[in-house]
Amino acid sequence: MSDVTPPPVHLDKVVEGLAGNPVLPPELVRRLFTYRRGFGSVAKRLDLADDMIAEVIAVDDHWLTHSLALNRSLPHAFRMTLIDHPDPAIRATVVVGAYGAPRELFERLLGDADLQVREYLAQSDHVPTDLRARLAADPEPKIGATLAEWWPQAPEPVRRLLLTDPEDAVRAGACATYYRPLPHPVPPVDLLPALLAGPVTRAGAVA
Repeated sequence: MSDVTPPPVHLDKVVEGLAGNPVLPPELVRRLFTYRRGFGSVAKRLDLADDMIAEVIAVDDHWLTHSLALNRSLPHAFRMTLIDHPDPAIRATVVVGAYGAPRELFERLLGDADLQVREYLAQSDHVPTDLRARLAADPEPKIGATLAEWWPQAPEPVRRLLLTDPEDAVRAGACATYYRPLPHPVPPVDLLPALLAGPVTRAGAVA
C-alpha cells in the first residue's frame, strides 16, 4: 500500500477558494502562480503588489495573464505592457478590463490588426467617444455592424455614416429591430425613405 497521499478530489475548488481569500499570505499567493489548472483567478486579486504583477506577466501562462488583464485594480502601466502581448485574445481582454484607462491605450488598440480586439473596442462604452467614433470607418464590415449594435446612441454623424454605409451588414446593424443597450435609436427622418426601400433595413425602419 502506497504511503503517498492522493490529492483531494476537489483540489481545483480548494485552490480557487485560496485564490480569493483576502488574508492569504503573499508567499502563498505566489505559490498559486505556478498552479496550471483552472482559470488563474489568483491574478484577479485586488492586493497584488507590482512585483507580483510583473511575476505573473513573466510566467506568461494564458489563463493567469487573461485574469490579470481583467483585474480592474491593475495599474495602467501594466495594462500598457499587456496591449503589446503577442496573443490577440489577451489584448482583447485588456479592453474588457480597462475601465478608466488612459486615452493612449485605446488609441493604440484602435490600430490593432486583430478583428476581435477592434470588435471589443466597438462594444465598449468606456472608450472615449471620439476614438470609438473612428471605428465607423473601419474597413471590416463586422466592426461597423458591431458598433451599430452596441452603440445605438452614438452621435448623429456616426449614426449617419453607419446607416449609409455601402455594406449591407453595417446598414442592417445600424437599422435593426434589436440593439444590445437601450434606448433603441430612431433613424433621421431624411434617411427613412432609403431605409424603408432597402431590404436589409426595412424591418428596422418600420419598427
